[in-house]
Amino acid sequence: MQYRTLGRTDLEVSAVSLGAWEIGGAVTLTFDGLGTIAHGWGSTNDDASLDLIARCREAGVNFIDTAPIYGDGHSEEVIGRALAGCRDEWIVCTKGGHGAVEGKAWTDFSREKLLWQMDESLRRLGMDHVDLYLLHGPSADDIARGECLEAMETMRSQGKTRFVGVSIGSNEMGVGLIERGVVDVLQQSINIIGSDATDALLPAAVEHNVGIVARGVFGQGFLPGTLKPDATFNDDDRRSWQSAESRQALAAKADALRALTGEQRSLAQLCVQYVLQLTGVTTVIAGTSKWPHMQENLGAVDCPPLTDEDLRLIAQIQG
Repeated sequence: MQYRTLGRTDLEVSAVSLGAWEIGGAVTLTFDGLGTIAHGWGSTNDDASLDLIARCREAGVNFIDTAPIYGDGHSEEVIGRALAGCRDEWIVCTKGGHGAVEGKAWTDFSREKLLWQMDESLRRLGMDHVDLYLLHGPSADDIARGECLEAMETMRSQGKTRFVGVSIGSNEMGVGLIERGVVDVLQQSINIIGSDATDALLPAAVEHNVGIVARGVFGQGFLPGTLKPDATFNDDDRRSWQSAESRQALAAKADALRALTGEQRSLAQLCVQYVLQLTGVTTVIAGTSKWPHMQENLGAVDCPPLTDEDLRLIAQIQG
């Protein structure tokens, strides 16, 4: 495993980390404007999830990312069980701003709600602090009101988190937060077919020594090439309401990228490797509930380097 310093923090994180949305299991929530939809990736087995986390630990993974909205708190509960007795070996990240009550999703970035939600997360995790706390997709208005930023600093002063940051939507928001000096870390969707973060976000992160955690590297599972455009999903999988056009576009990109794969590199490993080689990216979240998938993802750090010709072909595919 490779380890990298997460921006201006003193945290040495594994280059490939574990995203724990999937282990939250199946949950259906009602969202304003969307109706009642699946908000997980299908049913999971807690024993398998505990085994997955243990195997990740043995392989050198030390960063795990979760949120209270993942499985309506179940992801955090499973992590709490898995890390009991080995908490000091892990760098734990959770988030806040979204939750649910009796199946109804809510969004609230007020200071009071965030502080309450942090305490609930720590209770489920069975911990007295996390290493990194992120605002989970706040709007520009939420940031402008400032309560959410104040809440993070309160959490830090109380010792409930060591470092703070934001899981962002737009790159522009991220650049603004970096330039204001209010974040240690940013989490952003970055993948092999959509690396527009390289235009401004990553250079700003490098300049100000802000860590970047890359999520969404697998394009909801289509970029590794194991899912076809006509794949069907159970009603408890959030991909069941993904548009056919989106599936077809992702699968077509995966087919185009196969030219860069072979015995030394799978498509999944290419997805991870490409993002890891972007200047400014610290770690890639590999979200999965299955150890064989995670084991393959971890192999990306041992793949032969991408050549200039490989990168030119990728740029052509990106369009």
